[in-house]
Amino acid sequence: MKILFLHGLESGPHGSKYQVLRKVFGEILAPDCSGVKGEKERLTIIQREISREGGPFLVVGSSMGGLMALLLQKENQQQVAGLVLCAPAIHRPVATSLNLDNLPPTVVIHGTKDDVVPVEASEPFGDRLIKVDDDHRLSNSIGEILRAVFEIKLVLLDITEN
Repeated sequence: MKILFLHGLESGPHGSKYQVLRKVFGEILAPDCSGVKGEKERLTIIQREISREGGPFLVVGSSMGGLMALLLQKENQQQVAGLVLCAPAIHRPVATSLNLDNLPPTVVIHGTKDDVVPVEASEPFGDRLIKVDDDHRLSNSIGEILRAVFEIKLVLLDITEN
């Protein structure tokens, strides 16, 4: 299962989360949306990148990348096999169009000390939400992020074998 990493608004495609994911899982597709603030423009860049690679993908999205992962899943359900969302920016207005009930296997990790995206924004994910004692960057929760990716990969492996 290929991993697609979607970075946040203020970061780039090869930041610390990407580096750890690459070290553990090998090749990671990470479209560069640096400086692109609009959701539609970001989605266009992401869709262009994944069309070259083929899917489906396990999508790891951080902050704005988490919102983009959900928008990608809404537009291209066949391309998104699973989601690991790190402090997803679903407090933005475009998120009101999302249906959080019909998602593929999903884990959401959100810091209780997040001062960028309030942890309450992720409450609609219900039991898929893991609250951690961390801030928006989730720098102290990398182990939890890796564990979530492993869990989703195992679920997807089980789904494809049955």
